[in-house]
Amino acid sequence: MSVKEELKKVLIGQMTRHKINAEALINNSVGIAEHPDIVATIEEELGKIAEYNDKLLALEDISDG
Repeated sequence: MSVKEELKKVLIGQMTRHKINAEALINNSVGIAEHPDIVATIEEELGKIAEYNDKLLALEDISDG
């Protein structure tokens, strides 16, 4: 396996982790009591998703160039 493919797996795994967190916070009222500012918490998860998505795109740009 190449370094690129391994890094891609890591980035996708991290992105998936934050997607699961965001979905759980949006769809489950159970976790809300633990987070006084649920909207800010969801926004943080969305920021992490965007960060890892950007890194995946950057990896593709570097690899294609």
